[in-house]
Amino acid sequence: MLQDHMHEHFAIIDYEIIWYGSMNLLSRARADDNMIRVRSKDTVQELLEMTFG
Repeated sequence: MLQDHMHEHFAIIDYEIIWYGSMNLLSRARADDNMIRVRSKDTVQELLEMTFG
């Protein structure tokens, strides 16, 4: 899921939903920013392990 060339941001909600992409969640979006919404407890767990160990 993580890309070396992509500036990535994510938000996890209730350990079940991920908002993931290049858009800065706390700032103004650029025209080429993107986000996807994934609803998967398994994917949340995988992302947390990949990010925080």
